[in-house]
Amino acid sequence: MDYRLAKGVDLHVIPTEQFKMTHILIDFATPQTTTNTTARNLLANLLETSTHLYPTQTALARQMAKLYGAFASLGVGRVGRLHTVRLRSSFINNHLAQKDLFAQVTELINQILFHPLIDDEEFDSPTFRLQVNNLTSSIKALYDDKQFYANQQLLKLYYNSDSVMQVPSFGRISDLDYCTPASLVRTYEKMINQDKVDIFVLGNVEPEKVYLAIRQLPFVDRDPFLPETPFYFQEPHEEVFNKKEQQRVNQAKLDLGYSLPIYYRDPLYAAALVFNGLFGGTPYSKLFTNVREKAGLAYYASSRLAPFSGLVNVQTGIQPADYQTTLEMIQEQVAELQAGNFATEVMREVQDALINQHYAGFDLANNILEHHLVNQLLSFPEQVDFAQQVNRVTKDDVTKVASMIKLQASYLLSGEK
Repeated sequence: MDYRLAKGVDLHVIPTEQFKMTHILIDFATPQTTTNTTARNLLANLLETSTHLYPTQTALARQMAKLYGAFASLGVGRVGRLHTVRLRSSFINNHLAQKDLFAQVTELINQILFHPLIDDEEFDSPTFRLQVNNLTSSIKALYDDKQFYANQQLLKLYYNSDSVMQVPSFGRISDLDYCTPASLVRTYEKMINQDKVDIFVLGNVEPEKVYLAIRQLPFVDRDPFLPETPFYFQEPHEEVFNKKEQQRVNQAKLDLGYSLPIYYRDPLYAAALVFNGLFGGTPYSKLFTNVREKAGLAYYASSRLAPFSGLVNVQTGIQPADYQTTLEMIQEQVAELQAGNFATEVMREVQDALINQHYAGFDLANNILEHHLVNQLLSFPEQVDFAQQVNRVTKDDVTKVASMIKLQASYLLSGEK
């Protein structure tokens, strides 16, 4: 059930008795730029920390505890070229609480979103400084994971130098120097008044009652500027960009980036999923069985399809001495798929695994909400024939997809010079 709360603000209610909890997702979407991700992530951290009514993190936590342990947090994400700030909340449904807990949680969300700890056009300075330090530590911790670090370096190689896709959705430490308690107020006002807003409510709820409660949130009309499609398109490079880096690591990381101009819900999207499953996305894949298991060249070897940016990302952990051999063998697996050298029985295993994984995901409320959010941002109808589409994929479809893949970038992080 869909409702228009204001221009550019839509409510989507998904009644179900599948869960004992009620789940709310409020998504704020705007085009990502090279400068807005860090500020929006810092803003999300500030909003979930304090409000005027609950000026400390402890006070806010105590209020949630009073609401039968209700949960509310904010974070950031990305769907193609769109940057999103997302508020998530979950709490037991009214039938179990035997009171109108939904209305009370909605009021708490109202305090978080519309009454942040801002005075004299600035966020509270001590809270601001604390969250700057926390975000700095969080980003540093991410890059301390060398597998994550290697992948980020690969993306810098793969994407054009002026591409917003080079900037992580969580931001950059260097950009924190440009954030102030006053500038974050401008970031907040822009988000709350101009972003496209989609609100999803999932649970054992009555749509009309949900609408009456949620419409109390004082969203105003807006005319959000969103691209016609959030997909990121990049023309393939003629040459492969290579980079090698030395750090103190026990295990070398070899990451590869391939272009694959097939996007979410494209006619060949199901075939691309099967291709990725055969390449490195499942335990039945060539990277897993040939490179990792049979040849013993990698501690891990996998591939991931990025359906909003036309990228297939390969990640491996190897011995530095095996770099060239591993690189050549990965390319051989691509050639095998292009030539159709894979068993029908293995392809069937991959198809079954993809279907099982897809429907198993709907056992989790957050996955259901994410699925609906993506479809809403892309203006796609609900997909009801996923299994049929995957089952219809033929060997020729897979080889066709394989023929479209093109190596674009190679990054090696090694401990040896």
